[in-house]
Amino acid sequence: MPNRLDELERDALTELGNIGVGKASTALSRMLGGEVLVSVPTVEFVPGNQVAERLETTLPGRLVAVTETLSGAFRGSAVLIFPERSSLPLASAALPPDVPKEDAPELEGEALAEVGNIVLNSCLASMANLLGTRIETTLPEILRGTAAEILDACGVDQGADPTAILFQVTFNAKRHDIGGEIVLALDAASAAGLKAVLDGYIGRILK
Repeated sequence: MPNRLDELERDALTELGNIGVGKASTALSRMLGGEVLVSVPTVEFVPGNQVAERLETTLPGRLVAVTETLSGAFRGSAVLIFPERSSLPLASAALPPDVPKEDAPELEGEALAEVGNIVLNSCLASMANLLGTRIETTLPEILRGTAAEILDACGVDQGADPTAILFQVTFNAKRHDIGGEIVLALDAASAAGLKAVLDGYIGRILK
């Protein structure tokens, strides 16, 4: 595929993502009042029709996602995604301590949107700052369904072509028994622009 990232560029994107996810993990830990463990990010070129399959291997069944559409250096979707059973516990844990727990179901959507907004934008803002560029995001949206249904609603092309750049990291908040993933499904058509900003970043750190 034209404009495919080379190994150095992919390593740089992984390292940038690792730093960004660290910021997101810190933000989520503060919201939940406990440690949040995250995996090392993976960056892969994946056929669009395999993205849902990749997610379903670790997150089967019905899911809840907080999604934002990206533009700028990255074009695609940023998704905080977790099992449906984790939805209410995550919202409850994120609410201020003075909010009665019985009010959590009514405030679930608002709380999840706030969690997603803080987590995703902590990650993206850190990456954009290191790259010396801007990443624009839409307001967060809550989606429910299978991985394929959520990706379809996000506008991720699930055909065999084009190939998506899939950035994926797993998180786990053990205190609340909540786990899920942060996923960036980047439009492969933006690979040329992505290569340019990555090459600029690599050039600066190698000076």
